[in-house]
Amino acid sequence: MITIDPKLKYALAVSGGVDSMVMLHIFANFVPHIDFFVATINHGLRNQAADDCRFVADYCAKLGVRCDIYNVDVPAYAAQYKLSDETAARLLRYKVLDELDCDRVCLAHNADDNAETVLMHIIRGSGANGATGIRRSNGKYYRPLLDMSRAEIERYAHVNNVPYVTDSTNADVKYTRNFVRHKVLPLLSEINPAVKSNLVRFADNLACDNDYLCSLADISAVQFGADEARIPKSLLRQPRAVSYRVLHKVFARLGVHYDIEQTHFDAIAAMTEGAGGKRIYLPFGWICYDDYSCLTLTKAAQERSVSADFEAPFGLGKMPVPRGTLCVTRQYASDALRLDLNKVPAGAVVRTMRAGDMFTKFGGGTKPLRRYLTDRKIPARMRSELLVVCDGSDVLVIVGVEISDRVKTDPNSDTAYIYLDK
Repeated sequence: MITIDPKLKYALAVSGGVDSMVMLHIFANFVPHIDFFVATINHGLRNQAADDCRFVADYCAKLGVRCDIYNVDVPAYAAQYKLSDETAARLLRYKVLDELDCDRVCLAHNADDNAETVLMHIIRGSGANGATGIRRSNGKYYRPLLDMSRAEIERYAHVNNVPYVTDSTNADVKYTRNFVRHKVLPLLSEINPAVKSNLVRFADNLACDNDYLCSLADISAVQFGADEARIPKSLLRQPRAVSYRVLHKVFARLGVHYDIEQTHFDAIAAMTEGAGGKRIYLPFGWICYDDYSCLTLTKAAQERSVSADFEAPFGLGKMPVPRGTLCVTRQYASDALRLDLNKVPAGAVVRTMRAGDMFTKFGGGTKPLRRYLTDRKIPARMRSELLVVCDGSDVLVIVGVEISDRVKTDPNSDTAYIYLDK
C-alpha cells in the first residue's frame, strides 16, 4: 500500500528508469491531486545521460508536471576525493536532493533494492545500522515503492503503458550493486528462492532491536562545534552495542552518513584506553584525536597551527596575535588570568612556546613547560597555538591556562587581567 499525504509538497527523484517512472505515474494519477515536482540528475557518467534527462522532462511536460534538471560531474568529484563512481554519484545526488524546496523527497527504491542493500552491508561487515536496510522514511526522504518488488513495478509499467529507459550501466557488474544483483543473488536464490524476502524480513526484525539500542545512546554530553565533536571517553566505554551507536549519532550530527565502517569504530573505541596524544585518520578528511578525557573528531582542514616565530613585546593594552587579540587590562574580565604587573620583568615578551621553556607552577615547583602541559592534559596538537608571556625561557603566563607562581598577586600588587579574545 502506497501512502501519500496530499497536504505535503513532494519532490520526486526521477532517473527515467522503470522504478522512478512508475512512481511518477502514480503521483500524477493520484486522487486527490498531489503538489509535487520532479528533479532529474545527470551524473555525467554516460553519453546517454543527458538524453535520459530530456526523456524525463518530455514525459513531465506531457503530464503537465514541473521538471528541474541538475548536472553534476561525478568523474571529476570521484577523482578529486579518490572515491568510487558509485560513492561519488551518491554523495553528489544527495547534495542536490538535500537542497530541494519541499516537505519530502521521494526515492524509487523497491523491495529488491532493499534486499540488495542488506546483503551489501553484511558483505561489507556493517553493524546493525547498515544491516537494517533501507528505511521507508529517513528525515525528509520517503520511499513509497519500498514494499513493491521489481517484478510488480515492471508489471505496473506494462499494464499502464508507462514509458521508461534502460540505463546501460545497470548490467555492468563492475559496480558492486550490479554484481550483487546479477551474480550473487541469483546464486543464493538457487539455495532458497525466497532469499530476497528473507533478507528484508531479517532487516525488519533487526530494525526493532536496533531502534531500542539507539534509544540508549545518549549524546547530550557531546560538545559540537563547526565540523567538530568532543566525545567524553565515558560514553565510548559503555557496552559496544551502545557506544557504537553513540558514534553513529555523532557522525550523523556532523553530516557523515556513509563510508564510516565498523573497522573505524573499532579503532576509535580502542583510543579510549590511551593516555592521550594519538590520532587516527578517517574517510573524507576526518581525524579522531585522543585528547585525554575525550576524543575529538574534526576535519583535517580544522587542524590548527601557529607560527613558531611569533613574538611581540608584552605590555598593557590589546595586541593582535595569530588567533585573535591578546588583552591585558586592569579591568576585571571573567575567565581571565590575574597577574602582578610589578613582577613581570622589563623586556618580557609574548610568544609561542619553544623547546627549553620552564614553568614554575602556581604554588611552587619548576618543571619543563611541555611536561607541565602533559600533566594538565593539554593535547599536544593544541600546544603550538598556545601563547606564553616569558622572560627568556622562564614562562610567567600560559595564556588561557595558568600563571606562574612568580607573578601571583598579593595585597600590594599592580593587578592586571590577561585573556585571548578570539
